[in-house]
Amino acid sequence: MTTDQVVFPTAYTRTLAREQGLDHKGQLLLLKGTRLAPADLLELNKYIDAETQAVIVRNALQLSGNPALGLHWGANLHLAAHGPLGTLIASSPTLGHAWKATEKFHDLRGGFARMEGHIASDHFAVIVNMGIELDEVGRFFCEAVLATMVNHLGMIIGNSSPALRVELAYSAPPYFEQYPEFLHAPCLFGKPKTKIVIPHGLALKPNPMADAETYAMALARCEQLLLEQRRPSSWSARVTELIRSNPGQIWTCEQVASHFHLSSRTLMRYLREEQTSYQTLRDSELARQAKLSLLVSNNTVESVALSLGYQEVSNFRRAFKRWFGVSPQEFIQKNRAI
Repeated sequence: MTTDQVVFPTAYTRTLAREQGLDHKGQLLLLKGTRLAPADLLELNKYIDAETQAVIVRNALQLSGNPALGLHWGANLHLAAHGPLGTLIASSPTLGHAWKATEKFHDLRGGFARMEGHIASDHFAVIVNMGIELDEVGRFFCEAVLATMVNHLGMIIGNSSPALRVELAYSAPPYFEQYPEFLHAPCLFGKPKTKIVIPHGLALKPNPMADAETYAMALARCEQLLLEQRRPSSWSARVTELIRSNPGQIWTCEQVASHFHLSSRTLMRYLREEQTSYQTLRDSELARQAKLSLLVSNNTVESVALSLGYQEVSNFRRAFKRWFGVSPQEFIQKNRAI
């Protein structure tokens, strides 16, 4: 899975807003610079792309004034926020079962963090491979993942184990002294991989919250979701990927249909069945590219219009106003750090 394919459940942003106690005005500030509204956070089983999530995390860090927000949020994030996978983890017979489930089904939560279990003679390690760059946003989610995992671990073995340690594949941030407070273990920075290391025997320790019936139901649901996820992409996804991988070319519906060896009528029917249209998909992708390009300080409205494939800048200005309700220049003035 590439960074472009990484997505995040809106449940994470919803719980992040709740963690900070944000009212409607606060949620608007949290979502500033995205195409989301507070109502979108109420939708179940909805995902947002990595670029949108990055904007939200940076807004959250600014609103909170707390650089260790990822640790704090993760420590308070209930396993239920992870959907069926969270239920499977919580009801697993042992810690080893729980982390094996995470290793197998991590893509159900968007694939931004992948788990890999490693067994040695004297310890068991869960390696966390982040699917996004370890900048402030990637570190935020890495901290949250670790804090959530350690919190669940603490429910099984207690919040202190002399042999437990956390290794991190990045340099110590300015607030590094807070890591042991939230992760309840020595934290070693600058290591080759990010991982939680525990004594081997603890992986077999029974989970006091284990429930065989709940575990079986959650396992079946996760298997079903994984099967559905691995089916061929929807036509909406195929069309969006084609447009995204050919920047600077404004495709017509006929051209896209021809690329897929379909008639335009057949493609439009497929998209209608997915409750969308070609115009909607094209506008959404062009709007995404335009927004990101206009945030770059050395880009002009004219250069962005040309890079998207518009021959006339005036046509781009009209399209942008239709997408965002403001002109490109007004967008720059409100959102670009100059």
